[in-house]
Amino acid sequence: MRRNIPSVFIFALGISACNAITPTPTPVIFADSFFSGYAFLDTNGNEELDSTDTPLKDAIFIVQLEGDLQFGGLTDETGNAFVTIPSAVQYPVTLFMKPPEDNGITLLGPSIIFLQEPASEKNNFLFTSK
Repeated sequence: MRRNIPSVFIFALGISACNAITPTPTPVIFADSFFSGYAFLDTNGNEELDSTDTPLKDAIFIVQLEGDLQFGGLTDETGNAFVTIPSAVQYPVTLFMKPPEDNGITLLGPSIIFLQEPASEKNNFLFTSK
C-alpha cells in the first residue's frame, strides 16, 4: 500500500536539508601594514650612527611597494616617520629616505633598505650637512 505524503512536508524537509549543508562564510580580515623610518644628522662627522647624532626633522620617508606604488611621510622632531598602508602588503618592500628640502643636507646611508619580510629592527638613515 502506497502512502501519500503531503508535498508541504517534503518541501519543508528540502529547505531544512539545504540549510544544514550551506557553510557559513568566513569573514575576510583586512590588516593594515605599518612601517617606520628614523632620520639622524651626523653631528660629530664620523659618518656612523651613534648616540651623539641628533634626530632630523622633515626628512621624507618613503615606502615603495611592487609596481612602484609609493607611500610617504615626514619625520617629526624626534626623527621618526610612520607610514600606514591601509591593507596588507606583499613583500619585498623598499624603504628609503630623502633629506629635508632646500637645506644642504645629504644622505650618508643607507640609500635604501630592502625588506624581504616584516622586520622588527629600526630602519635608521643617517644624513650629513657637509
